[in-house]
Amino acid sequence: MRIAGSVVIYNADEGVVDRISSYAGEVQKVFVVDNSDTPDEELLSKIESSCGNIEIVPMHGNMGIAAALNAALNKASEQGMDYLLTMDDDSYFTGTTLRDYLARAQEIFAQDGKVIQIGIHNSGDKDDDLVVNNENPDWLITSGSIMAVENSIAIGGFLEMLFIDEVDREFCYRAIDKGFKLRRVLDLTMQHNLGQPIRGRFLGRSFEAMGHGKVRKYYIFRNCTYLMKEYPRVRKAYRHYLLATWVKTILAEDDKLNKIKYMRMGRRDARKGKFGKLEV
Repeated sequence: MRIAGSVVIYNADEGVVDRISSYAGEVQKVFVVDNSDTPDEELLSKIESSCGNIEIVPMHGNMGIAAALNAALNKASEQGMDYLLTMDDDSYFTGTTLRDYLARAQEIFAQDGKVIQIGIHNSGDKDDDLVVNNENPDWLITSGSIMAVENSIAIGGFLEMLFIDEVDREFCYRAIDKGFKLRRVLDLTMQHNLGQPIRGRFLGRSFEAMGHGKVRKYYIFRNCTYLMKEYPRVRKAYRHYLLATWVKTILAEDDKLNKIKYMRMGRRDARKGKFGKLEV
């Protein structure tokens, strides 16, 4: 199995060097896709010199996560890789987890040629969450996923007009519609950072709000509205998610008025067919 790794970096911290090292030794190549507005040449030099199989792929500005993932897929294809491990810049593996995961993935791909993507349990998953603890999921996050390169490219790769947010789920929904399958390995765990949620209480019940800034809220509401239209089977779940995000923003987050403005703008732009990068 010829497999490459990839990571999209955006204004990354120096700890990314060690995180990349946690998987670089188990794959043939690592494509480090730099999506930063201003490249940190010193950091890129440290990353490149940390392992002998690293290739820096400059995007010359923030082109969005979908374009960066497509750049990694295309690099993997050009260099004859069968599979691509996609990582976030804050995710990493410990011990022999990746080695075991790659062996399991090889078995799964060999058993069923319709499997296009395999995911792994991660440290941010909740043990009682039936959505993420499903061996036959409807969607996977890209971090820690292993993708069949040629099939992923054949169905169009990642949808660049979404720019960021819901890019991973849209790919999964489209792949399933085209007859492909997803799998998740549950008994191995990748280390994955979900950020610092804001905790709040309402009517005696506690909850967590993600605390995203106004621009991120825009992309969430715009892209979720688009997915509700394109994939009716997920409409109900997305309605609940957007309503919960709206309520939690009002109850627990700062800059409420601006965030509400951008959430409304996101829904409006989706209905108008306005996509791509938000210019602010």
